[in-house]
Amino acid sequence: MKKISHRLQKIDSMVSIHYQSIWDCCCDHGFLGLTLLKRQAADTIHFVDIVPSLTTQLESVLQQHFSSDDYLLHWQVHCLDVAKLPLTNQDKQLVIIAGVGGELLIHFIKEIISHFNQIAPVNSISDIEFMLCPVHYNYQVRQTLIAHHCTLIDECIVTDNKRFYEVIHVKKEFGVSADIHSPLNKVSPTGDIMWDLSIRSHQQYLAKTIDHYQRMLLATKGDEQIKIKHIINQYSNLLS
Repeated sequence: MKKISHRLQKIDSMVSIHYQSIWDCCCDHGFLGLTLLKRQAADTIHFVDIVPSLTTQLESVLQQHFSSDDYLLHWQVHCLDVAKLPLTNQDKQLVIIAGVGGELLIHFIKEIISHFNQIAPVNSISDIEFMLCPVHYNYQVRQTLIAHHCTLIDECIVTDNKRFYEVIHVKKEFGVSADIHSPLNKVSPTGDIMWDLSIRSHQQYLAKTIDHYQRMLLATKGDEQIKIKHIINQYSNLLS
């Protein structure tokens, strides 16, 4: 099996417990899901992509290499829109969305949470875990997680092929016992436990992020400019 990228290796390493279902969304060629399947990280690994040619090719690979009794009942391939993910109420499930733009990722999160709200049992607690690795718009993705009262499990900064990525692992609880006001494990709009500014790459990533918003500031006016100044201040405060 092809060696996966450093970014996907990091996501794989952050899947540290066994799940009932793991959904590898926008899975492309399925390298992450195949790695998780090989080490049996879940009862079922779901490979999800909206491109039929990719899911057909992936199913062929799975039939060829993972058709033994050890694996055959532990994978499924779905050709569908991630926003319409057919989640059910389960004990432990993880939705992984990596390598897509932040705006699309935000759309997926909102739709998945909205759908699950409709099926979650009213008188009990249930949850979905998300492992997210956006391409751009990390601040906006985090604001969406905050707005939906997600709690932080883990987060990290990954450098891969000269690009910086954030991996954000959160849990969204549903039901009467979900404590949305708990101060513990809040998602930070700029990241919290992922930063170690003694590491040069983290210094570079922070400087690059602040520079990005400073350039945006020059092209905006009015209320939008006030918002961007606030974002710059939040990132700058990480230096103090």
